[in-house]
Amino acid sequence: MPEVGQIALLILAIVLFAAGGALSLARLQSEAPRLRLAAKACLYWGVLVALAVLVWHAARRGNWRPLGDNFDTLIWLGLLLALFVLYTQRVHPLRGLDWFVLPISILLLIFAAIFGRATPHEYVDSTWSWVHRVSAYGGAVAFAIAGAVGGMFLLSSRRLRTRRLAPGPNLGSLERLERLTLAWVTLGFPLLTIGLITGLVRALDPRVHDSLGPHWYATPKVVLAFAVWVVYALVLHSPINPVFRGRKAAVLSVFGFLLMIGTIVATEFMKQ
Repeated sequence: MPEVGQIALLILAIVLFAAGGALSLARLQSEAPRLRLAAKACLYWGVLVALAVLVWHAARRGNWRPLGDNFDTLIWLGLLLALFVLYTQRVHPLRGLDWFVLPISILLLIFAAIFGRATPHEYVDSTWSWVHRVSAYGGAVAFAIAGAVGGMFLLSSRRLRTRRLAPGPNLGSLERLERLTLAWVTLGFPLLTIGLITGLVRALDPRVHDSLGPHWYATPKVVLAFAVWVVYALVLHSPINPVFRGRKAAVLSVFGFLLMIGTIVATEFMKQ
């Protein structure tokens, strides 16, 4: 379980991420270089503080293996999203991306601070189990990014339809946002598929099956995970199905991410 000092350090990381996002939003009113540098500095320091929390937590529990409990898992998810923002803005900047991704990262860190003291979800300690967990959480990260970019697509599309080109920055062309959404769905979908298959195999294991109960297939986490898979299957096939292209694909990517959040909650905090 996390210590008070770890929670305090995590709150500092949350504050730094929030400050970085606020400074980025302030650039709507002013393009002063100091605002850009301050926002970037807050994000970098937030990442370093979050990493320090992970190192401290791993050292205290004597296990350096990631995704070991709720506290560790939620911080890793939030940290990976923040690192994605920093990498993208460094290599191929997309104005406004941090406004959509950072709130998700902050929310995950807040969940870690609140629910980190809860009893960790019990897993079978096996290679099969680790493949299941890594693929499932990897898919969650990819879908979080797809959902954020899908939100950017919807906002940009609405501004173009209503001819409200100002105030607000250029969020990138609709074509680029659609490509990014599809790219991250393309990455997340096979990871989720692996997670579902390995999860099914684990559920059929007699030891796990007995603990889940005879109606494990009707539990919220199973139903939600399958719903997420169906939604992103539609998004993935949007290039060959014009009905789901553009705005509809963006709506589905956002909706699928919300279902994914529900799946994570059901997996980590529900008994079944």
